[in-house]
Amino acid sequence: MLIDFTIAALIMSIVLGGAIVLATQLQQSYSTRLDDAGVQQEARYALDWIARDLRSAGSDPYGIVADDQEIWLDPNAGAMPDDSIRIQSDIHLPDGVLDDEGENVTIALDPLNRVITRTDANADDPSAQPMTDAIFTALRFTFLNAGRVATTNPKLVAYVRIEVSAQSRARDPNTGEFTTATLATEVRLRTR
Repeated sequence: MLIDFTIAALIMSIVLGGAIVLATQLQQSYSTRLDDAGVQQEARYALDWIARDLRSAGSDPYGIVADDQEIWLDPNAGAMPDDSIRIQSDIHLPDGVLDDEGENVTIALDPLNRVITRTDANADDPSAQPMTDAIFTALRFTFLNAGRVATTNPKLVAYVRIEVSAQSRARDPNTGEFTTATLATEVRLRTR
């Protein structure tokens, strides 16, 4: 009788242990998928607000933007010239000057903090403001002419391709790697 009870307890322990291991793995998998979905959602959010700012580039009813330079391809003259853009437009109560909020904006990747920032030169606080969660590993702007061929001439830019890469905070328990989401969109400038 004692032997039967011991064998039954052993079998029950094995089954219960297996169920606990399975439940733990399912919970980790669920958490990872939830984090991955959050990363993709944050990447979509970043693309949306960057595209919104870009769509306003060149709104210039009074012809004040110097040399038709509604976008600056490398505003910071950084080591990576495709990770930032400066946008100029006379959009808030068009008045012939670029001195209102939102009319002189720089969007850039802060690789140290892994955020995308927005700097409004005309805001009360003209410092770079983080606009995203700290998950971004890349931000790339590709400048295209009307034929959708890459160009470095700001006067020929008709489209801007925006690409963002974001990385999950937790490793995938199955692969041991961080999941990366890369999303892109293309914006046509209103002046071209």
